[in-house]
Amino acid sequence: MPPATPMLVLVVRETGLRSALVARLSLAGADVVTADSLDDQRVQRWLANGPVLIIDQAALADCAGGEAVLRADSRWRDIAVIGGASTDIAAAIEAKLPGWGYPAR
Repeated sequence: MPPATPMLVLVVRETGLRSALVARLSLAGADVVTADSLDDQRVQRWLANGPVLIIDQAALADCAGGEAVLRADSRWRDIAVIGGASTDIAAAIEAKLPGWGYPAR
């Protein structure tokens, strides 16, 4: 059975954004890990616990089958694709934490 509060798996290419997300989500109490790509062998281990995937559009472009294939994999509790026009991506992701089982702040 997956834990009540899932691990957040970040696959974000832009280092500044990745660092900002790790810092902000960690301060909000989230369990965060990072991977350079979905091909990272650790991702397969993490999938056993029903994590949430936070992936940017650049990394998604390298995923065979794209977003549809990821969403079809029921081992992910949820998938958040980031990028585009949002000015505060970290705040947008942090706002999703209660929906993923984390306490509201």
